[in-house]
Amino acid sequence: MRCTLSRTFVCFLALCFAAATGCGSDDDRPDVRTERFHRSELNRPSESGTLERSACRLFRPREVARIVHRPGVALRARPNDSTDLSVCGWRGRGLVVQLIVDAAPRAQLRYFNQLSEQLEFHNTETGRRPQQLKHVGDDAAYGGAGAWWTPSKGQLVAYAKGRILRIRVVGAGFGDREKRRACARLARSSFRRLSSPGP
Repeated sequence: MRCTLSRTFVCFLALCFAAATGCGSDDDRPDVRTERFHRSELNRPSESGTLERSACRLFRPREVARIVHRPGVALRARPNDSTDLSVCGWRGRGLVVQLIVDAAPRAQLRYFNQLSEQLEFHNTETGRRPQQLKHVGDDAAYGGAGAWWTPSKGQLVAYAKGRILRIRVVGAGFGDREKRRACARLARSSFRRLSSPGP
């Protein structure tokens, strides 16, 4: 009697296990799509997602040379764009000008976080401590100024109207002050052109 009950119980467990593992529907398979397919909104991945114009289309090469006070230098533009980020490098005769336009979300908060981080880690280092600049970006932004300059990098970071700009100028005859002024001029011109309608 005990053997029969044990055998019956074992058979019952085996049937339950088979039912649990083998009775699923075809929709349970991982390769079956259960939700409707939606087309991605990103149809032009080579262009900056929230920018109408890439960095290279903001200026003609001769305009860049004039803005940085090297009007006789013939520059050539090299674009490198991705979603929400547009990079342009203008090069010629030992002069390099780089403009990065960052249009990703929450730009003002990210600008402030980057400034805070640089102050936290490099406040005691003269060359790496950020020097805040007024009258370049939006001076009402978090942090008290719309731009900062890092001497060791020769880089200006500026914020205005939902955009972060990173600008560098490298070339013979550019000291720290000349680089900073050239970057500030290019930043102000960039913000104006990004705000105005254009092709």
